[in-house]
Amino acid sequence: MTKLKTRLNLIDDVREDGERYARLLARGGQLDVHYFLPSPELDLDALIQPSPDLFLVDYELIRQQDGGVHASYLGGTLATAIRERLPDRPIVLLTRRGLIVWDRDRRIVEASQTFDDVVYKEDIDREPTSIRKLLVSVAEGFRILREQDRKDWRSLLSVLGATDDEGRLLSEAAPPSSDWQVFEAARWIRNVVLAYPGILYDPLHAATALGVERNAFLGRRVQRLVKDAKYSGVFSQPGSRWWRTRLFATAEKIVREEGLRRPINRAFAEAFQKRYREELPLARCTYSGETPADWVCYILNEPVKIEYSLVYYPDTRPAVMDDARVSFKAIRESNEVHDELFDAESAKLLEKIRK
Repeated sequence: MTKLKTRLNLIDDVREDGERYARLLARGGQLDVHYFLPSPELDLDALIQPSPDLFLVDYELIRQQDGGVHASYLGGTLATAIRERLPDRPIVLLTRRGLIVWDRDRRIVEASQTFDDVVYKEDIDREPTSIRKLLVSVAEGFRILREQDRKDWRSLLSVLGATDDEGRLLSEAAPPSSDWQVFEAARWIRNVVLAYPGILYDPLHAATALGVERNAFLGRRVQRLVKDAKYSGVFSQPGSRWWRTRLFATAEKIVREEGLRRPINRAFAEAFQKRYREELPLARCTYSGETPADWVCYILNEPVKIEYSLVYYPDTRPAVMDDARVSFKAIRESNEVHDELFDAESAKLLEKIRK
């Protein structure tokens, strides 16, 4: 059976831009893109009938016609109107870098509860394939949530593919109410469960937790070993994640069977070498060069040893997630470190670290 294309409605006030983005996104055959100029007085009928799988809405919509302004409103205004009519369809912001303001949780200040994701126009021009994958993933995830007969906690765990133990952890991650709406569940899964390491790990966090380099973790033999830990639930693409509990259980099993009694991040590589006669390069601390590193620097996104890092509070992640930590290297070298995001005890050490 032929898979139906994902229908995307794109709204941009500059016809030349809108038509170009529509062509770029339609290549490859996954997206059925329909371009619209903004309508006067927020007339939505043409946009929502038939219902698309997702909307891509430009940030500022000012349509010129006959020498005057035919429509003038922010994309957030249009998105709010769309959400009132179609609350279970994703709405993605289309903009250029620098035109929007973010808060420390990486949410759009002006419309933090309106858009489900952001796509930059520069990225469509530079890497349209990646943007297409993102948009298809968002639309597919919303479709899966939309098709659940019951919008309760058990159905949410089911689409995530979580075990009972993982469900208990997820229940501590500020989930939506048991009678959830599609956009609420989608936002929680994508902006909490997938965004913060702790219940699920991306390749770098998974590798560092096991004490090995990222590329070593992504090697074919290691991936065969941890395949049952890989996340395959809703919004699993693009990008890979692994369940932390399953990852550690797999690593602990091989460590135990090889007769080692050290912590996982210090024993996994050795146990793996004993079992498969393959050496795995160890995760190296970005500050000291020591191995194995056991955390990931929030700013540099590189492995670091906990002893060479400080706890950081850049967001409102639930306590069940891993702490954000910043390496001494980032504190000394990066302009992205904000002193006010350290606790009082850590703040006392900042000047010493910088000196």
